[in-house]
Amino acid sequence: MESISSRDNTVIKEARKLKERKHREERKQFLAEGLRFVSEALESDFEISCLFLSEEMAEKWGSLGIEDKVEKSTRTYRLSDRLFREISFTEHPQGIAAVVGLKERAAEKKEGFYILADRVQDPGNLGTIIRSAHASGALGVIITKGTVDVYNDKVLRSTMGSIFHVPVIEDKDLCYLRELRNGGFRLVVSSLDTDCDFFQADLTGKVIIAVGNEGSGISRELLDMADVRVKIPMPGGAESLNVSAAASIMMFEVVRQKIFKVDNGRK
Repeated sequence: MESISSRDNTVIKEARKLKERKHREERKQFLAEGLRFVSEALESDFEISCLFLSEEMAEKWGSLGIEDKVEKSTRTYRLSDRLFREISFTEHPQGIAAVVGLKERAAEKKEGFYILADRVQDPGNLGTIIRSAHASGALGVIITKGTVDVYNDKVLRSTMGSIFHVPVIEDKDLCYLRELRNGGFRLVVSSLDTDCDFFQADLTGKVIIAVGNEGSGISRELLDMADVRVKIPMPGGAESLNVSAAASIMMFEVVRQKIFKVDNGRK
């Protein structure tokens, strides 16, 4: 384990830059912070180039139970508590962080479903969508141009580690979406401007479920591409649902239909 004491050290400077989106995109890396989050990263197939430990955390290193998960190629650095706070996103950091490489994913054309987040702006909403996608067994999360940076610290923390278990695909020109549709996927779009009850829609087979921006909803381009527009019935009278709540309801309706289909097949 190497020690770094200067804030002018090149490793520290490069780590600090990862707080900014442009540097994350240029270097195709992001910072994972916190014991649980770093542990999830180490257990995943993501590349971890280096680990940072505060003085306090370095003293506990042998008892954390994650040392065996660290690859030989990963560099480990011990920082003063003051220096660690400089690379940290949080006011009261846990004292452990990792530089993680981004992963590019190929389109999966097998039977299943994707969730598409169109221009979702709130970090907590996007993080929750990713977490629900992981929990419901989605093939991946597709995000369009104008969506909050998926590697924003608030998004990452909201995923609770699911970022390492479900593919997230940035699809700025909708080429990925078109590729999936050419492969037989149907695009099901959430919209208030329809009389089609979501719970009557067939969500079995190859499906892409799209939810939209918190204020303006789905873009016109996606609405025009939709194979079917649906809305979740709201008998209580509310005008709309939070986008992450709506996405979660729709994803688990896919799960319900899949279970129902299997059960019926056994009868």
